[in-house]
Amino acid sequence: MADCHPLGTSVNRFVFVLALGFFCTAHCQAQTDTKLIRLATLEWPPYNGLLLPQGGLSTHITSVAAKAAGYRLLSASFEWATAVQKGEKDPSFDGYFPEYYSQEREQACHLSKSIGNSVLGLATLRTSPINFNAISDLAPYTLGIVDGYLNGETLDQAIQAKRQPVEAGASDAVNIQKLRAGKLRGIVVDKNVLRYTLSRTGGAEQITFNARPIAELSLHVCFRRTPGGLQMRNAFDAALQKQNLEQLENNYFKMFPVVR
Repeated sequence: MADCHPLGTSVNRFVFVLALGFFCTAHCQAQTDTKLIRLATLEWPPYNGLLLPQGGLSTHITSVAAKAAGYRLLSASFEWATAVQKGEKDPSFDGYFPEYYSQEREQACHLSKSIGNSVLGLATLRTSPINFNAISDLAPYTLGIVDGYLNGETLDQAIQAKRQPVEAGASDAVNIQKLRAGKLRGIVVDKNVLRYTLSRTGGAEQITFNARPIAELSLHVCFRRTPGGLQMRNAFDAALQKQNLEQLENNYFKMFPVVR
């Protein structure tokens, strides 16, 4: 999950300014009794985005659960690799989100319970569809993926074993642009991210999303693997379990249909 907002450079500058504000606010809040959950994140609309209502769907759900646990969510956006590094190693942060579940991630941090789900699939040009019944059927094609993203266990194993050729891009938006230009035969992308991006950049009439998913992955908050991170994760999870995620998601898109 990397910076994929269609506004590109202008958003990156805004992210930098916001990150500076994050550190100032976190320092000031440290002088009070306010409890904060300080998370690194990324531009990944409609799940996360500085210009989205309430910061995007994942930010909204995380904020609701944090408030119910007695915390206030404070987040700052970076490119994905930086968000992961800061969330895991920087003491100014308590973690990062949203992260796909994997056994590797479970060992690297204290993963929360699910804050939502992501349907990963294959997007192609309507004029050049790719039909497949199993992941192994995709081997003849070079697929666009995003550097640093998980792509589902089966596909990632094929990529690591060099059975599946891929071209890693900087973001979903970059891959979608390459697909539209005919530079990639297919790309691996979240269904909602594809729909949101095409609604902003155009090209929905050119691209199709295969009905057969590549993977359905749960989304989580990754708290730092420290005693404090564990305590925060447990409090967050206890509050999260009391929330109706389906209702929160439906209400969010009803309130802000432009996001979808």
